[in-house]
Amino acid sequence: MTSPDGDVLAAAVARVATTFGGMTAQADETVCGRCFDEVEVELLRTPDVRLPTDLVGRVAQKDPFHWDDQPAIIRRVLPQLVVVLAEGAVESALMARGLAAAGWSRWPREQAGAVAGFLEAWWTQALRMESPPTPACEVFESCVTASSSVAPWLARWEVERGTVARHHLTESVGWWREELTSDDSPFTWWWGTAAEEQAAWHEVKTWLAAQTQATVVPDGLWPDRQ
Repeated sequence: MTSPDGDVLAAAVARVATTFGGMTAQADETVCGRCFDEVEVELLRTPDVRLPTDLVGRVAQKDPFHWDDQPAIIRRVLPQLVVVLAEGAVESALMARGLAAAGWSRWPREQAGAVAGFLEAWWTQALRMESPPTPACEVFESCVTASSSVAPWLARWEVERGTVARHHLTESVGWWREELTSDDSPFTWWWGTAAEEQAAWHEVKTWLAAQTQATVVPDGLWPDRQ
């Protein structure tokens, strides 16, 4: 039996499939033959043909400047990309960079809403599952990367008061141990300026420090706290 959160995520995935069905790469899209062969490019130009999962991942992870029309490329792979992410992807944040570079939040309302709905459902499910396909901290990093913002994801975390969500919080603090004691950010694939990235990470660190009153956190992570 599926969980309510799983049903919400499945509905979000289905919405993306409906919204972006029939979309293709530009007919004149040209790519480096070393990265994608002509058969793969032709698949990207053809609507509603199922793509190999490996191709979906490589397209999403590719340097955004590789493409003539990167947003069109991302829209083409989105119906399968969200499935890959939901099921557990290696380097999900790198795939999320492709979304950020495509500027999805500025797309038409229905398209932007479908992407936002997926990210929200993916993050919520990760917070509520004991063992999500992708660790919660990595889903967080991916959602932050995709949106170039930490605020909506921290807001969701804030209201999740269950034992599972608190466990993910403690686990994430351990995952980010080195970054929390330095000026480095865990947002490896941040799409924006270095200053914006540092400001975002500072916001996360401040929020996490405030949570330690209710959560057991390893000693030594907050050297400025008395």
